[in-house]
Amino acid sequence: MSKVKGTIAIVILIISWFAMLWLTGSRTPWQIFSTTDKGEGISVYLGDIPSENYDRMGFTKGLVEYIASENSWLVGTDRGELFLFDNDGKQVWKRSLGIGKLVSLCVSHDEKIAFVGEQSPAGNLYAVDLYGGDILWKFAAETVVGVEPAKRSYPSIVHICVDKEDNVYANAYRFVTAKDGSRGYNGKAVAFTKKGEPLWQFPHNENIDSWINWCDVNDNNGKVVLSTSAYEIRPDMKYRDTMYLIDKGTGRLLNSVDVPPVPPFENTVMRGSPNFSADGTFLAAACSDGRGLLFYSNGKILWQRELSKPTQVDEAWINASGRDGFAVKEGVIFTTINTFNRENWQLPTPVEHPSNNSFYVFNYDGTFKYKYKALGTMEQIVFAGDLAACAVGRNVRTHNYAAHGAVIIDLQSGKELNFFHTEGPLQAVAISNDGTSLAGIEAPAVTPEGKIIGAYKLHIWQR
Repeated sequence: MSKVKGTIAIVILIISWFAMLWLTGSRTPWQIFSTTDKGEGISVYLGDIPSENYDRMGFTKGLVEYIASENSWLVGTDRGELFLFDNDGKQVWKRSLGIGKLVSLCVSHDEKIAFVGEQSPAGNLYAVDLYGGDILWKFAAETVVGVEPAKRSYPSIVHICVDKEDNVYANAYRFVTAKDGSRGYNGKAVAFTKKGEPLWQFPHNENIDSWINWCDVNDNNGKVVLSTSAYEIRPDMKYRDTMYLIDKGTGRLLNSVDVPPVPPFENTVMRGSPNFSADGTFLAAACSDGRGLLFYSNGKILWQRELSKPTQVDEAWINASGRDGFAVKEGVIFTTINTFNRENWQLPTPVEHPSNNSFYVFNYDGTFKYKYKALGTMEQIVFAGDLAACAVGRNVRTHNYAAHGAVIIDLQSGKELNFFHTEGPLQAVAISNDGTSLAGIEAPAVTPEGKIIGAYKLHIWQR
């Protein structure tokens, strides 16, 4: 009789495990609902994902936004799942959006709707009700930039922004690699009302034959700006300029700007910028060649600064790539990331560039204020009052795992106020409006020695 009871118990356990696996998609489903607090903040396990090579270019993402009206954290994952957690790490709701990775996130100003972009065969842009997780509407990027599954070429909504009326502006993008190694680009900017009604597409009757990674919108000047980041320029390319300024109401092209490259680069690339100042007067951008530029809103260059000069060492050109550009009250901010080899970003470099992984602040007249240097790449920067919160991820040159974590910087002085360490690289960060609460997403990684460090977790810290 005891054997029968034991067998029944095992069968029930196995059935429950399969049920939980089906519900959560995790091989260790009991951890899906686990929250731990070790006295250094709260951590919430976000499920199993593949642990990627520490040194690879593309890496695990995570998305997090603070929702002030709920004092909660909106989280998007590489598993295609969207969560809302309260400030104690308790799950409020969860929505599985599809089979792709969530790669972009923006919240309406009234904090009622989350706009979420994915990379998948459809490449959906979702509007999700923030109170319950229901999908209000969606748009498939595949309908405008195509999809080629046989070539593993899937569309993405790579960036999203909203104006004061919560109209939505997004970049849809897909690239395909040819047999000879060359890349084909398909990009389009799309705009919708808050309810999902189409406003415009740019270009209207064709795709941008370049990589479009970033966009920003401003109500005071009525413009949307797109930047391009194609690493190769071909003679047959039509959209060769660096920035495109568009009327946000009509989608009409106002003008485009070609920023001349600096040697040894053949073109100017902008990955995580430009961004308008709040009043719409200025536009700040960092270039992959290591420059920081401040423009007027019409695209005219006001000044540029050399953040990281490309340098030849042992016959290899190295530089610290520029990425972010912000024009905020405290000044004009630029960032650089890891040191890279000009010939191939995956190749080693003889030394670290002295300007890598840095946060530069200038006055609006171009005079230098200060520089803050992190020990790893600042994967994301967000602001709350006179504070900047930074997610510090990998340093692919030094493999300094102690660098991983969240940093709080005083924007007036550049002083580091807080550091919260994570075992794995911190890939995303958010901060409460009053600057007292902080959240970040940690990713696992495989070190060159074959060891897995970190886990896919949401961390919540109190300052």
